Amino acid sequence: MKTTKIITLALAAALLTVGLASAQSKETAERSKEIELAKKAIAQKDWQAAIEVLKKVEADYGRVVTGGESLYWLGYSLDRLADSLDDMELKLDKKKEAIEKLNQMIETMPGDTWARDAKLLRLEVAEELAKSGLSEYRSYINGAVAAAVAGGVQGGVEGGVAGSGWQKKPLDPDTELKLVALNALLEMDKDKAFPILEKMVRGEQKPELREKALFILSQSKDPKIVPILVDLATKDPAPKIRQNAAFWLGQRSDDESLAALIKIYDASDDPKLKENLIMGFGQSRSEKALAKIVDIAKNDKDPKARERAVFWLSQRKSADALPVFLDIYAKTDNPKLKQQVIFAIAQNKGPKADQALIEMARKEQNLDVKKQIVFWLGQSKSEEAMKYIREILEK
Repeated sequence: MKTTKIITLALAAALLTVGLASAQSKETAERSKEIELAKKAIAQKDWQAAIEVLKKVEADYGRVVTGGESLYWLGYSLDRLADSLDDMELKLDKKKEAIEKLNQMIETMPGDTWARDAKLLRLEVAEELAKSGLSEYRSYINGAVAAAVAGGVQGGVEGGVAGSGWQKKPLDPDTELKLVALNALLEMDKDKAFPILEKMVRGEQKPELREKALFILSQSKDPKIVPILVDLATKDPAPKIRQNAAFWLGQRSDDESLAALIKIYDASDDPKLKENLIMGFGQSRSEKALAKIVDIAKNDKDPKARERAVFWLSQRKSADALPVFLDIYAKTDNPKLKQQVIFAIAQNKGPKADQALIEMARKEQNLDVKKQIVFWLGQSKSEEAMKYIREILEK
C-alpha cells in the first residue's frame, strides 16, 4: 500500500511538472509575441501603442518574468513620446516616468543583458530633466557620469533621485569642493579651463575627479580634444577611463574620432566596451560607420555583438541592408541571431522584404524560428504574405 501511494504521488508530481512547463512555455511564447508587437510599434514610431503593449506585458507577467528587455523598451518609448509632446509639464512627467521604469529594471535586474542600455538611456533622460530645471536629477550625472556610461560602478550610478533607492556616495570635503570647482569651470573661459582639466584628467589620483574632468572635457567641440580622448581610450591604465573616453569619442561626428573608434573596437576584447561602440557606429550617419556595423553584423566572432549590430542596422530602414541581412541569415545557425535578422527584415517592409521572409520560411527547419517569420508575415498584410499563410493552413 505504501509503495502504491509513493508511485501515485510521483506520477502526480510528474504530471504537475509537465503541466507547469507547458504553461510556462505558452506564457513565454505569448510574452515574446507581445514584445515583438511593441517593437513593431517602436519601429513605426507609434510610441503610445508601444507603451500600452509593454505596460500590459508588465501587468500580465511581472517585471522578473518579462526580463529587462520589456522595461528598457518601455522607458525608451516613454522618453520618445515625451520628445513628441508640446505640453512641457506633460513632457517632463513622461520623462520622469521613463526614469522610474529604467530604475525598476536596473535595481531589480542588475545582471540583465539590457541593464547597460538602460543605464545609458537613464543618463540621457536625466541630463534633459536637469537642463529643464529639475536639479535633483543632476545626481545621476555629478561625480559618476563616466562610470555610469561605462558601467564600471557595480549596481549602477553612484547617486540618484531622492526616493528612488539611489544614494550618493559620501565624499570627503576636499573632493566635494573640487567637484563644485569643476562645475564652475563650465562657466569660465574655456581656453583657461582646458589645460586645468587636461592636467586633472591625466594626473588626478581620485577617480571621481578624473571621471568628472573627462566628462567636462568631452563636451568641448574643440578638435584638440580628440587626440586626448584617443590617448585615454587606448593607453590609460584605468578601465573605466578607457571605456568612458571611447564612449565620448563615439558622440563626436568627425572622421578622426570614427577612425580611432574602429581601431579601438578591433583591438578590444571587452564586450561591454564593444557594446557601447556598436551603438555609436549604429547612431552615426557616416558611410564608414555603416561599413563597420555591416562588418560586425556579418563577421564578428561574438554572437551578441552580431545581434546588436543587426539591430542598429535595422534602424536605418535602408533597402540596401536587405542583402546584408539575407547573407547573415544564410550563414548562421544561431536561432537568436536569426530572430534578430527576421525582425530587421520585417522592419524594411515592402514586397522584397515579404518575399524574402516567405523564402526563408519555406527553407527554415527550426520551428521556433519559422514561427517568428510567420508572425511577422502576418503583420505585413500583403497579398503575397496572406497567400503563404493560407498555404500553411490548407496543408
